[in-house]
Amino acid sequence: MNKLMFKSQCILVLLLANFTITQSQDKDRALSIYFETVRKYKDQPIPQHIFYAGNIKNTLLEVMLYLEDTSVVVRSKAYGVVRTVGVSGLNVSTRGEATSKLVMGIRDKDSGNVGLVLDYLTDFSSSDFSQVAKDTLVVIFKRRSAHYERLIRLIGYVQLTQLRDDLRALSQSPTEPKSNRWAALLALARMGDSYAIESIMSRVPRLPVNDDVVYQIFPDLVYTRQRPAFDLLLKALNSDEKNCESANAESAAKIPCAYRVMEMLAPAVASYPLKLDDTGDIDAKNYPEALQLVRDWFKANKDYTIITDKY
Repeated sequence: MNKLMFKSQCILVLLLANFTITQSQDKDRALSIYFETVRKYKDQPIPQHIFYAGNIKNTLLEVMLYLEDTSVVVRSKAYGVVRTVGVSGLNVSTRGEATSKLVMGIRDKDSGNVGLVLDYLTDFSSSDFSQVAKDTLVVIFKRRSAHYERLIRLIGYVQLTQLRDDLRALSQSPTEPKSNRWAALLALARMGDSYAIESIMSRVPRLPVNDDVVYQIFPDLVYTRQRPAFDLLLKALNSDEKNCESANAESAAKIPCAYRVMEMLAPAVASYPLKLDDTGDIDAKNYPEALQLVRDWFKANKDYTIITDKY
């Protein structure tokens, strides 16, 4: 090898090494660069490579600084980072650490951020909640927070049964808002409390099946994950009564509410014959055929399994 070729190869190696170091430094600074940009422009996409398996641990460590920032926007984006890292995490410890950090966010001084965090926490499986997160939820529940009725529902989902007596008292308190009393009943039902299930099922069947009930009450029945509530939903699924508005804004014709029920049941029933698309709609070109398929499936699968580890 002549000296010129040797010298050229040495220069190439040095350049590649320098490029690698620069790339590594850029990755290390990716989070700080992102939040610097957020301060100026607010709405910015999160750099994807901070979610790579090798970066997740460092990301959860570094994001702590921004979770305590004085800027409401910075904190909100930091919660978003924690949520995305946690949901994409492949191991229990990562998801547990993420839920613990998000639960602390329920104490955020900004009510908008509290609502955001409560939404993010519903993206996790109930088994993802660490003992630290559960203990913190108990403390926050007793001290109360913004969006309290949503916190109550989260309590029921995570199965914090040590709060059952508190929830019963809450559900029967005449001084509590109706939304909190109803949420307490739902949370108890999610825990399998027979009194709460009977109380809910004594009220809902008397209501007419229409848009208001389908959009405001039926999702609560799905949340309970209880068979009596699902029996009522299946009754609506098998009804051809046209009491709901069409999704087509240009059409004044009523449609069966069964289509909405068909969509609501998809995430809550194991081996469901239809899937939801990214928008939350049933992934089907022909809705009447899809509805009949689901009706036939439930007739053939009377012992269907209700999924309980999802919100």
